[in-house]
Amino acid sequence: MPKHRARVRRVTTSVRVVTPDDLDALGAVLGRAYADDPVWTWVYPQPDRSRRLARMFRSLLHATQDRGATLLTDQAMRGAAIWQRSDNRSLGALGNLRMATAMIASRARIRRGQAVMRAIERRHPKELHWYLAVLGTDPAHQGEGVGSALVRHVLDDRANAGEPAYLETETEANVPFYERHGFEVIGELDVPGGGPHLWLMWRHPHEPS
Repeated sequence: MPKHRARVRRVTTSVRVVTPDDLDALGAVLGRAYADDPVWTWVYPQPDRSRRLARMFRSLLHATQDRGATLLTDQAMRGAAIWQRSDNRSLGALGNLRMATAMIASRARIRRGQAVMRAIERRHPKELHWYLAVLGTDPAHQGEGVGSALVRHVLDDRANAGEPAYLETETEANVPFYERHGFEVIGELDVPGGGPHLWLMWRHPHEPS
């Protein structure tokens, strides 16, 4: 997941469910959010990565909405999160590989994408949980509390049901961000073939964050 800075500006952030009319614009937001992400810079090093990622995320958002994924964005469309229950996941950590091939054209890129997904899926917990598959804030709005609002919206709503949550991050600076929301590192992995390092984080059920 792309880097999420600590809040430095106080901006009112509301959260709502994504509608079909949002998806094209939201794909562009996530493309910008993930443009410097360590996984995607490894999988697709070309400079037009943001545009390609926007296309991939549009396809991914359409696919997950049709499959009942929980999609959330703030009212101003400054960022988005995709949460799914682990017993109804249509995503791996980076989404569905069929969606990824919309932007990964060469065999070498496909192999890298597959290496990431295999490494992550092997370590995905078996216990029932809420999975934060995607969290991205438009770079122009980082530091406004958007990511925190998108994380808290689900955690606060589900915490009393006694369900844990899980995520992976490939950005070390994100670890303390998620720790502030009750997650803890339960493992790390290096993607084979020189791929990025990832932190695996789990949140036990407890009071809302």
